[in-house]
Amino acid sequence: MTGNIKYNKDPKAIEALLRSKEMDLESGVLGKFFGAPTHSPGNIAGLLIFLLIITGILISFIPASLSATDYWTTTIPIITLAMGYLFGKRP
Repeated sequence: MTGNIKYNKDPKAIEALLRSKEMDLESGVLGKFFGAPTHSPGNIAGLLIFLLIITGILISFIPASLSATDYWTTTIPIITLAMGYLFGKRP
């Protein structure tokens, strides 16, 4: 019934190979970490929010030279700014 179906083959069409190379060059090293150029600003903002919240939780429970109140009063505006960017209206 299934004849010559072969999966996971390299693309034979030169257009597919060239498009793949173009996408690799376009994204670059940081693009491999943050994603495509259209999605990378959102991914960076999400990563920033995640890191600030995790750091705040650690500072809140582990005694440090910086008080938790000072940390949260400084970073809450940054977190809400990044969230506004993520959930704001896009053109």
